[in-house]
Amino acid sequence: MRRSCKVNLFRTTVEAILLYGAETWTLTASLEKRLDGCHSNMLRMALGINWWDKVRNEDVYQNIPRASETVRARRLRLAGHIQRHPELTAHQLLFWEPDRGNRSRGRPQKTFLKQIRDDTGLASDNEIKELMQNRELWRTDIVARTRKPP
Repeated sequence: MRRSCKVNLFRTTVEAILLYGAETWTLTASLEKRLDGCHSNMLRMALGINWWDKVRNEDVYQNIPRASETVRARRLRLAGHIQRHPELTAHQLLFWEPDRGNRSRGRPQKTFLKQIRDDTGLASDNEIKELMQNRELWRTDIVARTRKPP
């Protein structure tokens, strides 16, 4: 079977199941690393590449985006969609942060808003909102931020 057929089959079956609902995930650096590792192992199995073949990930991936890049792009697309539709309930929740109450002990969990800030590299919520309102700019920004070398 040709490599392109194997890759298409992998992306439509295995990757779709692996990344189901990934738009709402908040990933730490260690979780991203584990997700990318799992994705790499599954892709190598699908392509019939064994560990003793000594094939680098750059050669395995070629033009296939890593799982963490796919998750990041999906998350940003969802956030932009929610921001442009004020009739959705999630619109009010996208930039909501609690102003009172006590948090639990330990390191705070990564919130969806914090994840969006990290993905965009913008600290100001107003900048992010303005960018999200313009669909074409938002799409080009997503492509620019998710295309990283393997």
